[in-house]
Amino acid sequence: MFFEFARGNALPKIDKSRRALELDQRFEIALRNTAKRWRQAVDRRLNGLEVSQASFMTIAAATQARLPMSQSELAEKLAISRATVVHTVDRLVQGGFVKRESAASDRRVRRIVITDAGTHLYTVIKEEVAAVRRQLLASIELEKLVQLTELLERLQGDLPSSAEYTMFGDMPLDPG
Repeated sequence: MFFEFARGNALPKIDKSRRALELDQRFEIALRNTAKRWRQAVDRRLNGLEVSQASFMTIAAATQARLPMSQSELAEKLAISRATVVHTVDRLVQGGFVKRESAASDRRVRRIVITDAGTHLYTVIKEEVAAVRRQLLASIELEKLVQLTELLERLQGDLPSSAEYTMFGDMPLDPG
């Protein structure tokens, strides 16, 4: 039985289902806020390189792809709109980090190909993201980190993998 503190001296009883709901909500808020702050920490670190996390994730996806992906495939992989991918790819093309190539099978389809400069940038950014990760996880005991990781992996396995439900599809935050 759980108790809830009130203004008086009495401790009114509350049922477990109410307490569980509150815990569920706390978990959801904590998870969402942690993910948001994690992204902000990465963005602050990447800001010095004048690269956004969206650009990094696009470069990472293009680097890791077995074959060059179309902009639509990138949008689906990253769970972002096609318009956002077009804008991000435009910036990366201007920077010389990726290029668009027409697909041999369909000239209307433009495949995104990572350039040597993009591969180098990916290596640099991957190290910066790893540094942020090490910094953020430094105070977490290894055993607790393993437990939390396993819990989140289990939860992730129970969720639909559709891009509408996940921020970056099945791609890890730091692919390296």
